Amino acid sequence: MRIGIDGRVLLGRKTGDRTYTYNLLRVLAREHKRHDFVVCLDKEPDNVEKEHLKGLRLRVRQQPRGHLWTLFALPQLAKKEDVDLLHVQYLTPFVAPCPVVTTVHDISFKLCPQWFSWRDRAVMNTFLPGSLRRAAAVIAPSESTAIDVNREYGCPNRKIFVTPYAASYEFHTEPNDDARKRCRDNFQIVGPYMLYVGNIQPRKNIARLVRAFVDARKSEGFPEQLVVVGQFGWRCGGEQRMIAEATAAGHVKHLGYVDDEHLPALYAEATAFLFPTLYEGFGLPVLEAMAVGTPVLTSNVSSLPEVAGEAAAFVDPTDEAAIASAISQLVRDADLRDQLSRSGRARAQMFSWKETARLTVEAYERAASQARN
Repeated sequence: MRIGIDGRVLLGRKTGDRTYTYNLLRVLAREHKRHDFVVCLDKEPDNVEKEHLKGLRLRVRQQPRGHLWTLFALPQLAKKEDVDLLHVQYLTPFVAPCPVVTTVHDISFKLCPQWFSWRDRAVMNTFLPGSLRRAAAVIAPSESTAIDVNREYGCPNRKIFVTPYAASYEFHTEPNDDARKRCRDNFQIVGPYMLYVGNIQPRKNIARLVRAFVDARKSEGFPEQLVVVGQFGWRCGGEQRMIAEATAAGHVKHLGYVDDEHLPALYAEATAFLFPTLYEGFGLPVLEAMAVGTPVLTSNVSSLPEVAGEAAAFVDPTDEAAIASAISQLVRDADLRDQLSRSGRARAQMFSWKETARLTVEAYERAASQARN
């Protein structure tokens, strides 16, 4: 079977969608050679991107751009390449020459519309319901997201396939002393720190995290700073001001966007990883931290208990006092950190992109078979 995969997200800075697509493609091409994979792009990749995509068959059609590319240009490219199945993320073409499988990472825009711009809400609310009806199969990263999609859109459970994600292989290799030192030198980090990794937007709960961290630090007097990795998103003016004030006071260090190569060492050097987000379709940073052995504090909502199992410290993300108390406990209790480090490594080993790819191919084959019948 020839399978076309929407690869637009591969060209640019790291996002969760890019991490998913890249890791999935890498394993599909290596482990599932009975199928032929065609990566569909909306522009020519640069030399670095071509190196990352080495060994994959790339096809480019440049116009139009944005969501219109997926809706109109992608099916034309799929027809030209004579693909038997097309894999997209979220939005499916109105008309396609073959069955279409779509991945829905989360539906936070539906559950919590106040966190998104009117444009993003309009696009998703207008096009996603029809996309789900047209899809031959819908891939979700967690049972939590599958339940959300079924409940909010009436998507039949028989069409939904859960394919949990995993930490990239780089996070399963212990960073050596040189890598750790280079990381600290590169970002001018001195002394112990706790870490947050992710975009800075309302659903990530950064405001509560910073306030709780500052309260805990003032109360306990511990030396750790909060290192924040991630770019500012929409509606985060309050978070920007708060981070600037906490930075000026010496409590926080904001690194902005960080390339993939530095992340394993950043995680590994942290006293703990703090991720008290309000909603996640999966929560991949939790597994990344666990894979390198960093103790994790995360939320007891949405997909996070499903992902972390019993290998994390959990808090109510709306309770600042509880977040502050949990941070203080992690600093004080070395035995707890050791326990979470060990159980986190074991938990991360339970997830693999090889299994993600196997389950994805199962969804492809089921979708293609049903379309033929």
